[in-house]
Amino acid sequence: MININKKTKIVCTIGPASSSKEMLTKLIQNGMNLARLNFSHGDYEEHLGKLKTIRSFEKDGIYIPIILDTKGPEIRCHNMENNLIQITKDSTLRISMKEVLGTPSKISVNFPDLYNDVSIGNHIKIDDGKLDLLVTGKDEINKEIITVAQNDHELASKKGVNCTGARLSMKFISDKDEQDLIWGCEHDVDFIAASFVRNKKDVEDIRKILVEHGHPQIKIISKIENCEAMDCLDEIIDASDSIMVARGDLGVEVPFEEVPLVQRRLIRECRQKGKPVITATQMLDSMTHSPTPTRAEVSDVATAVDESTDCVMLSAESASGEYPAEAVLAQAKISRAIESELDYETLAKEAYDTSNKDNNDALANSIANTAKLISAKLIVSYTESGNSSRRISKARPCCPILSITNKKETARQNALYWGIYSILIDTKMPDFIEDMECVAIFYAKKIGLKPGDVIVVSGGTPTGSGKTNFMRIITIPKEREL
Repeated sequence: MININKKTKIVCTIGPASSSKEMLTKLIQNGMNLARLNFSHGDYEEHLGKLKTIRSFEKDGIYIPIILDTKGPEIRCHNMENNLIQITKDSTLRISMKEVLGTPSKISVNFPDLYNDVSIGNHIKIDDGKLDLLVTGKDEINKEIITVAQNDHELASKKGVNCTGARLSMKFISDKDEQDLIWGCEHDVDFIAASFVRNKKDVEDIRKILVEHGHPQIKIISKIENCEAMDCLDEIIDASDSIMVARGDLGVEVPFEEVPLVQRRLIRECRQKGKPVITATQMLDSMTHSPTPTRAEVSDVATAVDESTDCVMLSAESASGEYPAEAVLAQAKISRAIESELDYETLAKEAYDTSNKDNNDALANSIANTAKLISAKLIVSYTESGNSSRRISKARPCCPILSITNKKETARQNALYWGIYSILIDTKMPDFIEDMECVAIFYAKKIGLKPGDVIVVSGGTPTGSGKTNFMRIITIPKEREL
């Protein structure tokens, strides 16, 4: 049965270290809620194997949604001489638009229009920002960018390239990404994590492909990882279903000291607009090779939870690390510790103040406040579309939300939202309040609540999307009282 002992969700990247049924079972037991498939690596056969294994848990009532993370538009260097060259600080390095074997004086990239897109004074950063190149000139005859190295660095082949301050003209959806999106439609993934989104048009272009292939219900998570996206943040949030704070490339594009400020802003603005947000990248990076996190990593996860992120994410820690199960457990423990000290009254007020203040928002806020006042152990929310449960989630109640739905799509996608855990029923939703109360008590006891525990039940009569119109307070009875 589902484990509801924390409210912040955990996204695990599934790779060689975590793709077996045995390891996935451990990850779920320790607190994994969503599975990310990174399409920058692997082939379709490999990803399909992971997907089938994850879906196999559904027969036990465990619905782990699949996030397909696209490779996205990216610039890379070509090969280097002997696969590794030494770049010296203050040396001149030319970047050619024609492929050459890289040397300490000249390298090339796979995007010829880079020459037109960058300007003198821009910084080109390579290998996750480890090599910083200042653009000092442009050779019009040979179409080469002239740069000066700002630091020493050993540069290997095929490393990624970031261009700080430049607006790149490259096509957003590559042929590979389009085929990956179609594969996602064919295999019923739940979310697309769109890499290097720059503006709302990029989001709309992905949604168009999903609609054309009959899967408009797949939700889009826009990854914020460059300055251009930050300039268009409001329109991207509005066009997207969710946001990921992708701190890796973002930390290359913006000064490192500004990354925490960007993270806080993104979480705050997503909260205001009711869009779930994932905080990602290097959260427990040392646990790739260590069974315990550093104290700084503990504080990093704690900060994201305290700022009210919906999800925290593991990348290499769960995909290829030596301690994937321990990393999930560490995030779960940190989340529970911080959640026990959150100011739930203030969170509920903030949620209502930034809502539409309609009847649905008022009821969701009342449910959260009531749960706090009566020390409820659980909120049971009947919902078909998931919207009712998600409004309650925005209000950040003090206890978990058990969302009862008859739609598999809703059960899966609810996992992205703070505090929501889903039960999928294979019958029509109950029509009468008394029936809803009985079903709520049954599932509350099934997940471990005891006689005397208090729950809040919400739903709508008649049933249907957008029909939530009641709230009940129930004490779990003893068997003879049923």
